[in-house]
Amino acid sequence: MSPPFQLRSPLYGAAVRLRRILVRRPWIHWAVVGIAAAGAAASALDRSDRVDAAREAWGETSTVHVASRPLEPGDEVRATTVEIPTALLGDHAAPADVLDGAVARQRIAEGEVIATVDVVSQPGPTAMIPAGWLGVPVVESPASGAGLGERVLIASDGLVIGEEALVIGRVDGVTLVAVPAEIAPVLPAAAEGGSLT
Repeated sequence: MSPPFQLRSPLYGAAVRLRRILVRRPWIHWAVVGIAAAGAAASALDRSDRVDAAREAWGETSTVHVASRPLEPGDEVRATTVEIPTALLGDHAAPADVLDGAVARQRIAEGEVIATVDVVSQPGPTAMIPAGWLGVPVVESPASGAGLGERVLIASDGLVIGEEALVIGRVDGVTLVAVPAEIAPVLPAAAEGGSLT
């Protein structure tokens, strides 16, 4: 009885021959390793040169402050400095003196450049009111659950009163919202006539 028939791949024979050649001539193995290492080094050097060329193409860099952790509205600003191409910045990046003791006016992601409009210098609800807007207390019925810093829409009995509003605080069940100055006087009248949401 003959042993069971075994199928061998053509690659098996080639691998055996290659192994025998490399055992008899180890310099071939080391030549291949050297060529591969030289190719990897050349590739890394080329990539490094391309990164340097891209940096030079952007021109000058500026030191800016970025959030070192995610910030919610009202959080104390924690920032680190990084170098960014000046062409990407514009003139909105917050200088260091603005960040001393500042709190976030809106959500700022970790690593995001902190802009002057993102922070306020003093804590409290009034600090979060944008220029040209007024703060108004609103008793919600039912409560919307909108969080600090969220943009909301103000409606009374199904009619939209304010399409732009910003939640700036909560005190004893009353929501403080910032609204454009032209609609601020309408809110108390709407609250008396119906329910605000």
